[in-house]
Amino acid sequence: MVRVGIVGATGLVGQYLIKTFIGHTDAQLTVLCSDHASGQQIGDVCPILKNELYATLVATDVDRLAKETDIVFMAKKGPEAMKMAPPLVEAGVKVVDMGGAFRFDDPATYEEWYKTEHLCPGLLKDAVYGLPETHRKEIVSAEIIGNPGCYPTGAILPLTPLLEKGVISKDGIIIDSFSGISGTGATYSAASRNLYLQCNENSRAYSVATHRHMPEIEQELSRVAGDGLKVVFVPHLIPLDRGLLTNAFASLTSDYSTDDVVELAREYYRGEPFIRIFDDISRVELLHVAHTNYCDIGYTVDKRTQQLIAVSAIDNVIKGSVGLAVQSTNILFGIEETSALKNRAI
Repeated sequence: MVRVGIVGATGLVGQYLIKTFIGHTDAQLTVLCSDHASGQQIGDVCPILKNELYATLVATDVDRLAKETDIVFMAKKGPEAMKMAPPLVEAGVKVVDMGGAFRFDDPATYEEWYKTEHLCPGLLKDAVYGLPETHRKEIVSAEIIGNPGCYPTGAILPLTPLLEKGVISKDGIIIDSFSGISGTGATYSAASRNLYLQCNENSRAYSVATHRHMPEIEQELSRVAGDGLKVVFVPHLIPLDRGLLTNAFASLTSDYSTDDVVELAREYYRGEPFIRIFDDISRVELLHVAHTNYCDIGYTVDKRTQQLIAVSAIDNVIKGSVGLAVQSTNILFGIEETSALKNRAI
């Protein structure tokens, strides 16, 4: 059994990590850390877990995590992951960072977009971007996994096969994404204005051209398309709890049809357990992916303008965060990749 520790167990991400691992047959939750709720039962602090798990929350203790876990999920905001990662890795514990500290190749990129110093830049060489569909081989031997953001996941998956095969130009890509309110977390954010009265019956763009997920998208798409790829990225909030719909627009490099593009993507992702390619782009809907680890993708070629339109749908909490982390964990420990993620709502 893989022994699992979670730092920040009572936050939104922490709670859904727990819900997912409760259904895992090859992993057990051994250390749940919450500094503000230490000593309390998880079900008393998080009612969604009442009678689902009987476990006492403990204060964050690196030594305890090093002794009692095989993998630790950093689900707490702030620099704590960067402080804890070095001693945990030295002790042989795998680390999955749910924040942004280990997503970038260059610490300067993190510092520029997250406005804080990177505390362990030397560990970035050991970190792997945790998107299994594009980094599975590297995840197998990773010491640290930088779990992707939700917006990048929704953008990278539909565009990667087309860029790798040269079907679309790397110049002029536009990504228009619409996220449920849970994407902003469980606390109020002045930037996203995520109070109910500000979001209900409303929709708006936010952090336009400044969102910290944009360099993450550019880094990963540049891996397949070549250095220097830039995108226009516009995120929106929509009045839903869960879900992230992404529309991406790119110029075709030749006279491809919709069928050509669909078949190419289907072949590229053949065998991927959580990618579903649809012939009809209108069948890509948030309703079909809610509470699952699926990414649904559809394409249409606009012959009039020679533009490619790609649409993807994911659950921002699961495939955009928690599901990816568990999927990477399964790969890392040689467990069936779909364990705890298929045939159940999370």
